Amino acid sequence: MMYIISQVMETSSLIATLVSYHLKTKRNIFKVMCLANILDIIHYLFLNAYSGFGTKIIALIRNIFILKKEKYKKLDSSVFLILFLIGYIVMFILTYNNIFSILPFLAAIIYMIVVWDGNELQIKRCAYMCYYLWLIYNISIFSVAGVISIIISLISTYIAYYNEKRRALE
Repeated sequence: MMYIISQVMETSSLIATLVSYHLKTKRNIFKVMCLANILDIIHYLFLNAYSGFGTKIIALIRNIFILKKEKYKKLDSSVFLILFLIGYIVMFILTYNNIFSILPFLAAIIYMIVVWDGNELQIKRCAYMCYYLWLIYNISIFSVAGVISIIISLISTYIAYYNEKRRALE
């Protein structure tokens, strides 16, 4: 039963993620990504996939922080970026299970560095590349919905990136 619930949560997260990367503003992307993070947290918890679970908890906090950082410029400091990097490293140490458990953290760290000050086009391009790490991780934990979600997200994010790039050239 837990497996089925986890797959439903991941499918719901997919829908939120697909919507997010087609939004035009960074703020709206991150609002919807917070919802997707919550659904992912439940998904990975129910699969006992603690590296994914821990990564998504920090990602949720990071996304909320980035939303606040956009509003309050005093939060725009590299100190906070370093604190998040330390948080990811600590969570990785606490949840390390096997070689595959490094993949969510690697993807999250790369993504965080880009989104910290990146624009919408950079965020979409980075997300596209990081999805490959998540794909391998989801295969390793046998999450069918996770694998399907990542494949669809890869396609969708590429389309969103392509459309954004084309608009930028016009």
